Amino acid sequence: LKAHWLTKTAEKKDEWQGLKIIVGLGNPGKNYESTRHNVGFRVVDRIGIEYGATFSPEKHLKAEVSKISSATQPVLLVKPSTYMNLSGLSVGALASWYKVELEDFLIIHDDVSLPLGRLRFQKAGGAGGQHGVESIIDTLGGAKHFNRLKVGVGPDPGGDLRAGYVLSAVPETDRPLYEKVIERSAQAASSWVGQDIDKVMNQFNNTDLREPPQAVPAEKSEGE
Repeated sequence: LKAHWLTKTAEKKDEWQGLKIIVGLGNPGKNYESTRHNVGFRVVDRIGIEYGATFSPEKHLKAEVSKISSATQPVLLVKPSTYMNLSGLSVGALASWYKVELEDFLIIHDDVSLPLGRLRFQKAGGAGGQHGVESIIDTLGGAKHFNRLKVGVGPDPGGDLRAGYVLSAVPETDRPLYEKVIERSAQAASSWVGQDIDKVMNQFNNTDLREPPQAVPAEKSEGE
């Protein structure tokens, strides 16, 4: 893949033929960089680093974007600048501007129902309480048939504790695993480009990067 600046318009149809759009959800600003909620941003950044991408703000798309060219098709990396709960404004603008099908989107976001170390592709469905995804569904008039890559940040503390949990920094003890998850998620998202969603689901949905629990030695009984 070769990275280059985003063109301001989509007038050159050949240049945008087969466009895939990867959107990482998160909140802009340094105060949110290390939070669990921003794992979508981190994954998109990781893809960008791999291919030397440079992000630039695009006001009409309400996002920072970078276009990278694969061997088969162009890919747009996107980080909405709307804050998480209004992510749909950016995705709606992208869909309108580039005239792509919803199946050509991959939305990457945190999921508290999955433990840290797990990730999962999903090709449709509800928001599952994720407010960024809720905003996207609302903006698209209730349409739910867009692809998601859910990145586990659980365990879910539940109830009133959930908001504070996703907006808090990943603790140092979890950092090594967190970085592995970001790396693997970036690989998974890159694999989605040019492949059938069912294929990448089969390939990545059983991913579990957690260390297996160590067996506890059995206690010896008397006389052994």
